[in-house]
This record gives sequence, structure tokens and C-alpha cells, in this order.
Amino acid sequence: MADVTMRDLHKNFGDTEVINGIDLSIKDGTFCVLVGPSGCGKSTLLRMIAGLEDIDAGELSIGGQVMNNIDPSKRGVSMVFQSYALYPHMTVYQNMSFGLKLAKTASETIENRVRNAAEILQLTDLLDRKPKELSGGQRQRVAIGRAIVRNPKAFLFDEPLSNLDAALRVQMRLEISRLHRRLGTTMIHVTHDQVEAMTLADQIVVLNQGIIEQTGSPRDLYDRPANVFVASFLGSPAMNLLKARVDGGSVVLDGTNSRIDSVDGTDRVNGPVTLGFRPEHVELSEDGIPFEVEFVEDLGDACVLHGVLAGGPQATVRVPAEAVPLSQEDRILNVIPIDGRCHLFDRQSGRRC
Repeated sequence: MADVTMRDLHKNFGDTEVINGIDLSIKDGTFCVLVGPSGCGKSTLLRMIAGLEDIDAGELSIGGQVMNNIDPSKRGVSMVFQSYALYPHMTVYQNMSFGLKLAKTASETIENRVRNAAEILQLTDLLDRKPKELSGGQRQRVAIGRAIVRNPKAFLFDEPLSNLDAALRVQMRLEISRLHRRLGTTMIHVTHDQVEAMTLADQIVVLNQGIIEQTGSPRDLYDRPANVFVASFLGSPAMNLLKARVDGGSVVLDGTNSRIDSVDGTDRVNGPVTLGFRPEHVELSEDGIPFEVEFVEDLGDACVLHGVLAGGPQATVRVPAEAVPLSQEDRILNVIPIDGRCHLFDRQSGRRC
């Protein structure tokens, strides 16, 4: 196990700067998730940690040792790929033991490590099968087992769940979380799925165009997003972001006369802002803002309502299913954001006020 530290890391592909001066510290035993949209640099950063991409500038250390020029095989990390990367002609046992055999590990040690990893991942009954005889989830567990047997200082996961169906993704999230608790090893996990990030991570790193927008615990980022990008990226459905202005301690939505009180930050700013509130942080209220419902997503326990707020901006509201007394004739509700759950962002920079 080991800390992973990055100082002013840079990576270019031709004239394109993919990683732009990243500083990041991941403490020993942390489950860190790198998240962001496609092309933000998260997989490139993971490959730089693994040694599969050169570092153009800056310093990377693992366990206090600078790794910039260390061969990937000597970094003490194991990587699990999106595509499983299993040898189709080998059995599960042979796939899991192959790297150890190349390293000339003693046969008894190989046997013990493979059997132990198979027990952890519930693969003991599958050791004699070949990959074509396995389900997607079983293949992914074999790929993880191949990483475990190396006893790495850190595990690197590159979108390992993206090829699985929805039910299997949930199951594998649970298994990876259990694995982390059992091993206590540093894990760095790349995904574009913000639900995956929120449910797995101790530490989330939100990347955008090669820079870190914010890092912290899932709860930190959900409750206090640093800017509009983080606010819009984390959370499902996405946060409502509406043009507004602060006037006399209240927030007034652009194009309406609707005022929202009890918004944190109104004492620090005056004038144009972006008002943010999550769909689940809204209540139905007789004296609330009129909300014309255009489309209803019935999720069983809750309804996600899409519509127009106060005759102006588009918005999304999530409320308990039994709280939606809508008919075809009456599509108007009165809603109000919950006190203390609104966010103000500077209109120009997008930073939190």
C-alpha cells in the first residue's frame, strides 16, 4: 500500500495539452475516483500513473519514490482494463497466474495467491474454465483477480464496469467496494459515470480539459460544488442552473417576479448570478413559484417532473410519487427550493459565490 502524489503533471499529444499542471495527493488506502466527461484526461492520467504514458513535465511518486522514469513492471501497481484483456486460450487459473509465472515466482506462492484471490472473488469453481465460458461479470472478476495476485501497492481501474449491463454494474460496484474494505489497498478508479463515482469513492477528483475542477469527498462535492461545471456534472437528475439576480437579500429569477429567500451567499453578492438547486431539493408549497409540468417520469417511488418555472426558465423537480396530484387538465404546481439547499455562482466565472 502507498500514497500516490502528483506535482504539476503535464502531458501533451502533439500540440494538444491533455494534462495541464495537475497537483493531487491520494493517501494510502484511499479509494479515489477520477471522473469527468469524455476527453477530459482521466484515462491518460491513470496511464501516466501506470507508466503506460510518459510524463512530459512534473513529478509522480508512489510510496514516496519518484516514478517518472521507472519501468511500469517495477512501479508496484496493477491495472484492470475496460476490455478485460484475458487470454482466450487460457483457463481462469492460467490467466490469473500468468504474470507471476513471467516474474518467475515460486510455484507454491503462485498456487496460494491464485487460490486466495479466487476465494475472495468467488471464482474457485471457475478456475478450469476459459473466458468464453464466463459471463461479463465473471470475466471482470478474473481481470481483478489477476491484479490481486500481484499484491500491488495500488490498483488502477480504467472504466472496468462500462461493458456490463445495468444490473451487473450495480453488483460489481458492491464487489469492488467489498474488495477495497477487505484489502485496504489504494485504489484509483476512472469512470465517466457520476453515480459510480458517488457510490464508490472516498475521494472524488473531477477533471475537465486536463485540469482538476474540484476534489473532495462525495458529500463535499454534492453539497458544496466549487463551480457550475461540478454542480452540473454531479447529481442525477442534474442540478437546475438558472439565471437570476440578487436584490435586497433575495434571489429573483430572470424574466419573472419570483423571489426566493433564505439563500446562502446573498449577503456576499449583489447583481447577476446563476442560481442552482437540485431537483430533489424542492418542496410543493401553496405559496411557491408556479411550475408548469410538461413531462412526467414516473419512477415508482418518485416522479421527475420537467417543465417551466414561473413562465420563464426550464427546470426539473423530483418529488415523491404520492405528492403529484396531476391530471391532464391541471398541470400547474407551486414549488419552492428548500431553505439552505440553494447555491449561488458568479455569472461570469462560474465560481461559487
